[in-house]
Amino acid sequence: MERRRLEKELIERIAEIVEGRLSTSPHHLLAYSRDLWPMKLIEIQDMKMEAETLNLPDAVVWVKEVKEVVKLLRFCSEKEIPVIPFGGGSGVCGGTVPVNGGIVVDLKLMDKIRNLNELSLLVEVEAGANGERFERMLNKMGYTLGHFPSSMYCSTVGGWVSTRSAGQASTLYGKIEDMVVALEVVLPDGSVLRTKETPRGATGPDLKQVFIGSEGTLGIITSVVLRIHPYPEHRGFSSFFFSDLSSGISAIRKIMRAGAKPAVLRLYDPVDTLITSMGTGEKKGGGFGEKILKWIIGSPSMANRFIGKFAGKCLLIMVFEGTRRNVYTAQDIAREICKEEYGIHEGEKYAKEWFEHRYSVSFGLSRIFSLGLFADTMEVASPWDRLENLYYEIKNAISKYALVMVHFSHAYEDGCNIYFTFVGGGKNPEERRERYISIWNDAMEACLRAGGAISHHHGIGLLKRKWLKDEHGKGYEIIKSLKSIIDPKNIMNPGKLL
Repeated sequence: MERRRLEKELIERIAEIVEGRLSTSPHHLLAYSRDLWPMKLIEIQDMKMEAETLNLPDAVVWVKEVKEVVKLLRFCSEKEIPVIPFGGGSGVCGGTVPVNGGIVVDLKLMDKIRNLNELSLLVEVEAGANGERFERMLNKMGYTLGHFPSSMYCSTVGGWVSTRSAGQASTLYGKIEDMVVALEVVLPDGSVLRTKETPRGATGPDLKQVFIGSEGTLGIITSVVLRIHPYPEHRGFSSFFFSDLSSGISAIRKIMRAGAKPAVLRLYDPVDTLITSMGTGEKKGGGFGEKILKWIIGSPSMANRFIGKFAGKCLLIMVFEGTRRNVYTAQDIAREICKEEYGIHEGEKYAKEWFEHRYSVSFGLSRIFSLGLFADTMEVASPWDRLENLYYEIKNAISKYALVMVHFSHAYEDGCNIYFTFVGGGKNPEERRERYISIWNDAMEACLRAGGAISHHHGIGLLKRKWLKDEHGKGYEIIKSLKSIIDPKNIMNPGKLL
């Protein structure tokens, strides 16, 4: 699909459909031209950029009801106008960049809880509901969803579902795809699909899973039925130090296999342990002093080696929640397993500090970019037998270009996620952009060689689409076929995933 500007008449027709909730203001168009993908932040810092490079939409609209979404998609399908669904804009992969113009459809006015089923522990909520406000409403009624992404304050339920999001407590509650019972989706032709609300089924392929993780390329999710849980009666905190990474990985694998699932389980590698235990990482949102940050610009490899000399131990933090009895039992089991791996118990301190400041890190990123640096995260996953090799392959790939620290989280009986955080720089935006691209190219190739999944919970967007074919093999053609059948005119978020 080629970029074409929308005529004034078409924009006026769209404005009628949404009862005037439409803007072509330059401020709105710029704000909705991106998500939080660091590549776009680097490009915006380059004042020499042309307007076309900014990928501005032609208009932004705000919808309030399903019937408006239906009319809007019917019209856009007829006129072949690109449509980009937009939640909180907190994605980090360029998933909402309007590469072919068109209209951005903001869903945040659709934020109601439609129904709470206390007998079945289900809630239906509209896709535009803000994550933190939604959780707070559930808490007041005595429940929790158990989904706590780092973007909690600036992401929406629909965004979680469309990217297969994971929350910090996923080890106990699961990822978002484990919580979804049913979906309401407006398809590109304006028809409405509502999947059946049942706990399980054997009725052929699970249609809701087609739309979970589709990143707005197959339709607009307008509401979701989710599993909820009673608000936890008690919360327990545990912290351990291990002499090396292998011992820590062995401990979390055995904890998962024993069924003593903490809500939160995070094992930091030596560098991340050094930063976190000094109280400068997630606790204060910065992570590095200004001098170190500037040093990284010129010599990332040397910085990694230098900091690595002072790093040694690996910190494991766990947060348990549920009934008081279940928490105590799980903590006891985890403590015994950690002792078997020669872990040193450090009490509640580090786990409690992390919990109190668990959303702080995201608020420190603007300072990093203001210093002429960039920061990003990369999340991959593999079975336990490939996990350590995956860690070293990707860490080696990144460390040539940036300072990198790593933690293991979102654990399962059969494997685990690895979360890489890296900070790099360059003399100018062009050099930063080249270094950023090199990091992702080398790291994704290393991930595929080591047999890891190229994304665990951030999605694909524009950032990782070039590797999706290698990720899925023959399955890639099936995904393309689904797209061509459901969205034959390719109006839904064109350029993403595929």
